[in-house]
Amino acid sequence: MQQKIKVIVFDFDDTLYTSENVWGNLYSYTINILEKFLSIDESKRILEESILMSKGKINFNMITSVLQQNGYDAKKFVKNIAQTIYMHTGKVEVIPNEFLQELSKKYTLYCVSMSDKTYLNYYFDKYKINKTCFKEILSANIVAKDKTKVPVLKKIIKKEGISPSELLMVGDSYSHDIMPAIKVGAQTFHFNQKNFNQIYDYFTENGILDCEKFKK
Repeated sequence: MQQKIKVIVFDFDDTLYTSENVWGNLYSYTINILEKFLSIDESKRILEESILMSKGKINFNMITSVLQQNGYDAKKFVKNIAQTIYMHTGKVEVIPNEFLQELSKKYTLYCVSMSDKTYLNYYFDKYKINKTCFKEILSANIVAKDKTKVPVLKKIIKKEGISPSELLMVGDSYSHDIMPAIKVGAQTFHFNQKNFNQIYDYFTENGILDCEKFKK
């Protein structure tokens, strides 16, 4: 570690839980959201255009940008996401609360996600993740000028009165988690979603927390 860590920020999806087949049919879900204020043909056009611009992936940030470029109110899309919980499919493995509880005794923990707060609250409860381990659970504003996690990370750094290098960002997405943290000067750990032992080994080897007892 280049500098002592004081705050650890976790992404939610594919970081605090992991599974190979959790997302189900995201295309149909997104079309249903768009159809709440667009025609079916226009919904498909907007989604297909956003997928093309996102190199074949469904990206809510890109969808909001495409909506704005086409003169639509992207806030309607965000509002509909907040009111419609995306139902995960398949079995997930959730990071142990014992690990989070022990970690929270030494560091201030946050959860920062691109997902809506309603979604986060639903799955925190469904997966029985102890919210009290986190000082705050925050969502990035996907209709803001800067749609990345950069503004949220800057907010945490200012709120905690720490230097950027005293914050560690843990997440699975290089574009959504790692790059924004690098931009603000924070330390980063890129999780590959396969096994929590990767997190335990990193934390142990870097003197963050002895996690040997959590390894399987």
